This record gives sequence, structure tokens and C-alpha cells, in this order.
Amino acid sequence: MLFVPVTGLWMSALGVVGLALNLRAYDFVSQEIRAAEDPEFETFYTKNILLNEGIRAWMAAQDQPHENLIFPEEVLPRGNAL
Repeated sequence: MLFVPVTGLWMSALGVVGLALNLRAYDFVSQEIRAAEDPEFETFYTKNILLNEGIRAWMAAQDQPHENLIFPEEVLPRGNAL
């Protein structure tokens, strides 16, 4: 007996979520179009990309500590040992 009203509530909830996702996608696409036309325009998305790239470049040396390890000759593989 409650199948129809409960199904209606679920469908309306899905519709609201779908609408929210559509509006978010529209906002994102419109910002990207504006950013493509105007080089001075920055979005949170592009700022986030720039921040991530900057942090990645800044932390590169600390992020790869194994690059600075020095091993004694006797522990290194010789010949075709893998």
C-alpha cells in the first residue's frame, strides 16, 4: 500500500540530486568557457590545479627520499642478478 508514495518520495529525491548535479556541471562548464576566453579569470578549480602543481614541484625532493640513498658496493647486485 505504501509502495507508490514511498517510490514517489525516492524519485523526487533522485530528481533533486540530479538537478543539483546538473547545476553544478553547468556552473563548472560555464567557468571553464569563461577561463578559456579570459586568461585573467581564475576559478577555484584552476587555482587548485596551480596549487597542486606548485606543491608537487616544491615537495619533489622530499617526496623521493630513495633517490638520495647511498649503498655500499657489497650490497649492490652484480652481473645479471635482478
